[in-house]
Amino acid sequence: MAFSSPTHWFVASSLLLTSLSLAGCTTVAEGVYGMRRTDAVDFPQVREYAQDYGVGVAPGKSFVLDISYFEFLKRQPLRMQDEAKNHAQPLQLLYYNRAGQLISYYVNRYAGGFPNLDWNQDRQMEVFPPISQAPPDSLLSFAALAPFLRTVDGSRVQAMESFADYTIVVFWSHRMGRQSKRLLAAAKQNLQLAPSTQKAYILYVNNDAYLRHIGL
Repeated sequence: MAFSSPTHWFVASSLLLTSLSLAGCTTVAEGVYGMRRTDAVDFPQVREYAQDYGVGVAPGKSFVLDISYFEFLKRQPLRMQDEAKNHAQPLQLLYYNRAGQLISYYVNRYAGGFPNLDWNQDRQMEVFPPISQAPPDSLLSFAALAPFLRTVDGSRVQAMESFADYTIVVFWSHRMGRQSKRLLAAAKQNLQLAPSTQKAYILYVNNDAYLRHIGL
């Protein structure tokens, strides 16, 4: 197995958490970044978070990431370790084409900026779909993501297919606080640039339970 413990692997792979440790006091640094501690994360709590963060709880639009997602990442071979680290991050923005292939990808570990992550530091998000910030990969197609999603009521998603030209997936959490809100805003703003001749659909995936599972 390529990884030791969930916490060790995740912290080692996250540039955001590295910057927090360099700040000297993790609790203070988390406050600067606008991160928040969460209590037990259950589906009613996630529904409340979804309303507070403006993503809503509409069926087919708002989801929860199952903690089994981490086991999927751990199973990846050594040659896919870098890709697995990217997909383990707390904040992600994924753009899929009609075939379900990842074509543009944003991850917190590549975002600069302090005290806020800058998702548009090289003006990549001024076009739609945006120029990829992180290398797109084949590890997590849109179809492969579906088994790890639950509705905000707790039901499993057995299969999911999108007939849109572009499907956008945002990983967000209450744990990441202000940084989640900024990523959500960036995704919604970029969506406004989609040509009227093309259909784009956005999904919101809360990963608070997953983050607690890996020790963040």
